[in-house]
Amino acid sequence: SSLLLFLMFLKNMSRENKTLNLREGAFPIKMSLIFNETSLKDIGQLKDSITGDIEISLISKDLFRFEGTVRAIFIDQCQSCLKDIQVGLNFSSNLAIKDETLMMEDNSNQDQTHYQNLEYFNIKQLIEEEISLSYPNIVKCEEECMENRPNTGKEKNLPFKKIRDLID
Repeated sequence: SSLLLFLMFLKNMSRENKTLNLREGAFPIKMSLIFNETSLKDIGQLKDSITGDIEISLISKDLFRFEGTVRAIFIDQCQSCLKDIQVGLNFSSNLAIKDETLMMEDNSNQDQTHYQNLEYFNIKQLIEEEISLSYPNIVKCEEECMENRPNTGKEKNLPFKKIRDLID
């Protein structure tokens, strides 16, 4: 039955755009994904690949449920000492998928909703959005990176201290 679902998935995938038509086919759609590159900006560089195990279920005509686990390792710089470090992501996601035409009139107040054209649904776009939301805002090599750095003996240039000294 997994082979049959995979063949239905391939039938519904566009060869050029790697998109899936969610308006057709059998549900749930279960698949393992591997992406070797990402178009994400302002995060680290992808070390190996993005992998995931996902399931897309049909709830109603214009409503789907996405569940899955995504894993990836990025190389980024510590924001304190600028040392290259690995940032590992391993997170679960559970959200609603709705057609993008419903975005403005949707008043369901659901926090976890992804809007996209259901006839040309791009799974990679959804995964990249989830990675962007899960990527840490502050990247540090250690919890107390600055306190653990050895004192180099150099005195820091404190321009406002000089002004404060003049006023006092």
